[in-house]
Amino acid sequence: YQRRVRGAVQQTMGFRQLAGIVALMMVGAALCAPTPEPHVMNQGGVPYQISNPPGSTPHWVGTAGDYNINFNTNVAGNVEHFDVYGEVQTKYSQVYWTRNTPINLPPQLVERFKGKVMVITGYEVDQVTHTGPQPGSTTQPGGALGGFSCYPDCSDGDQSVPIYNAYNHHYFGWLTGEDAELYERETPVHLPNPTLTGVRTRTNPSQTEYPTNIVFKENPGGEFRKSYHGYPSGYGQLLHSPTQWVVEPMQIDTHNRNYTINDTPGFIPDFLPRQSQNIMTEKDSLSPLIECPCSDRIWKHSTTTSSILTNSTCPLPISNLADCTAAVTKLATVLSSTQVSNSSLPAGCLMVPSSTAPRSYAVVFNAVTSEASCGSATEKPDLAGSQIGLVNLTVSHDGTTARITMSGPDGAWYGVGFNAETMADAPYAIIVDGKGAITERKLGEHAPGSILASSVTEVSSTVVGGIRTTVMTRPVGPATKDHYGFPTTPGDVNLITAVGNTPELAYHKSRTGGTLTLLPTTASACVCAPVVQEYMSYMNQSTTHWSNYDCLDEPRSDMLRHGDGTGRNLSNSACAMNSYHGGLKCCQHTFFLTDQDQDPLIRNETDTYFLKWRYYFQEYTPATAGSPASHRHLHHWVFLIDANVNDYEEDSADYGEASIGRISAHLTGKDIGLEDTPASWRTITPLVMTPHCHAPSCIREEFWNADTGEIICNVTARYGEGRYGGLNEVFNEADYVAIPPCIFGDQPGLQTPFILGANTNITAHKYFNNTYRHLGQMAQWTGLMVYDTDPY
Repeated sequence: YQRRVRGAVQQTMGFRQLAGIVALMMVGAALCAPTPEPHVMNQGGVPYQISNPPGSTPHWVGTAGDYNINFNTNVAGNVEHFDVYGEVQTKYSQVYWTRNTPINLPPQLVERFKGKVMVITGYEVDQVTHTGPQPGSTTQPGGALGGFSCYPDCSDGDQSVPIYNAYNHHYFGWLTGEDAELYERETPVHLPNPTLTGVRTRTNPSQTEYPTNIVFKENPGGEFRKSYHGYPSGYGQLLHSPTQWVVEPMQIDTHNRNYTINDTPGFIPDFLPRQSQNIMTEKDSLSPLIECPCSDRIWKHSTTTSSILTNSTCPLPISNLADCTAAVTKLATVLSSTQVSNSSLPAGCLMVPSSTAPRSYAVVFNAVTSEASCGSATEKPDLAGSQIGLVNLTVSHDGTTARITMSGPDGAWYGVGFNAETMADAPYAIIVDGKGAITERKLGEHAPGSILASSVTEVSSTVVGGIRTTVMTRPVGPATKDHYGFPTTPGDVNLITAVGNTPELAYHKSRTGGTLTLLPTTASACVCAPVVQEYMSYMNQSTTHWSNYDCLDEPRSDMLRHGDGTGRNLSNSACAMNSYHGGLKCCQHTFFLTDQDQDPLIRNETDTYFLKWRYYFQEYTPATAGSPASHRHLHHWVFLIDANVNDYEEDSADYGEASIGRISAHLTGKDIGLEDTPASWRTITPLVMTPHCHAPSCIREEFWNADTGEIICNVTARYGEGRYGGLNEVFNEADYVAIPPCIFGDQPGLQTPFILGANTNITAHKYFNNTYRHLGQMAQWTGLMVYDTDPY
């Protein structure tokens, strides 16, 4: 879908006016009072508002009046607040995207709510510099950043940072209780943005009735400050015995160092990577770095490997002798190549190890259909493999004991980390120091980590020609959860290797990644059809596997067939690595978004500031025989209009010609990403609904009940306007977005809630400015709701 505007329209109005015309489908919004409100943090600029006041839709039903948007008085009863600060440090064009060290909540609140339930009734977020005290800061000098907390607040010394100097791409914030524990997930989950952080109830908790942890993720990104985060009266997020706050922000440094971080000159661009020029927005009021362009620091590459089986059968067999020989040749030395027709052998490609020549094999292609399995499902084959690089490594084992040979420079330390692509994977590593001493460690991110109990036995250590070769043995299985267990089936193991220039372990002199391929040495194996594996590397320092975005077909998503929003029959550029121009995959923690040859231009000036949250809360009163509980607990839901793509690209049919694109999704009530799903439920009732989309292209998002034809929530993005002050001022910056939510309830000015069933059909649309290409865009719907079967 694409609407073009030509002739008089193009000659007489700019795009923002054009967007205003499109937005006439929405009838007004409820603005808050312009006078300052005590204890409300983000005052001034674009006002807080909601998107569904009386009369906003043709068939609006609710309670007449104006909804009170003051966090302190918009709910019944006394409201208090506390502040938490998460520290951020970056240089120009650098990304900060990691989980901070957990921050302890104010002691008086922890003591007061021990064994009780706190209810969060709303919150605000800002980014500030802070010159006052930092009570209980968990930042470690020279180490991981943390933060601090205050009750009720410690705002003296706070000064807001303009969003054109530091950009919040997204965030997660967790409040955790005494019965919660943090853990690291093995693979990222998308909530909807990717995170490895997990929070769960610990074993043997003190209680199981109320939540032990709650998450906050509505309106993350550029809209995080002036999008309203309040809840209707009688609802909130419940937390038992609160103790800590955990924050995981993604911040992008766009600060021109010719000005201080708190200066408000408006966006004045500093140097930019070449990738961002000519394809991104040509507006003057925001940095293209916020769209995470893939600079020349990113290297895309692929490998073609075959899976090797010693049990079962190939899901995709190799079909001829020539391809079989070629596949085995990439793995090892081929001594002979023969085609047979033998029904007692597995069908397809086989590699048979030589009994006399190490890492050498006979290739046999069995051309008949056969039910024979590739080896035994119960026996563990002997395996061996070698990797040549900064550190030469050979590993062999018989399923019980592994023999490990490592070679590196004598007089300096060298090491190998197993099953890892970067140090951020916190792998098990074997380190040999300059004198030949062996240690085992669990590495940290850019840190030596911790020493593990020894599980290796040294066999020999020899030096020839300045190269030390150390041979050791250890059990194949892991000694502890932090030790690595070697695979007992053939295949690849990712490695990181490094050498130092000192005898003791210290910062490396050189480092690289590699792959160890373990092959069977005594038993035959099947070789299956090759699979292409794609990788993205940053500065040859970190390598991540490209897992293709699952570009779903219609009706769920437009990404596969009409992915750019123009109506053309094209997949979205983010569907394939080679056409991926920017987004989260090029925007990892500590990455710089400028080009390599621009390094001398990056000043050695680190910005330090804080992502600050103000939580508004009340005390929870449980239900009694004569009265209901004071609050109902709100659960999260979230889904992507762009389905599993998460950060797609918006393109135009005619670059620079004013146009509006649209993408759509069709799904049901049970598919909108419901969280805390109970064992049984029939309906949900959304109380807070809000989209997430990016400046400067976002125009509007719609959420429809496709069964009734009713629009449930219609949100038009708001941008800085002259009537609210200067367009360079904090909370009113030009072309940075605020997204007013839809809020439902029975208070004056609120719409009566809708009820959705598991099979209610839903249609969602996003409209956006695709006059120019935009990278790393998002189209989400998220919010808070209750189940019909909730116990509280």
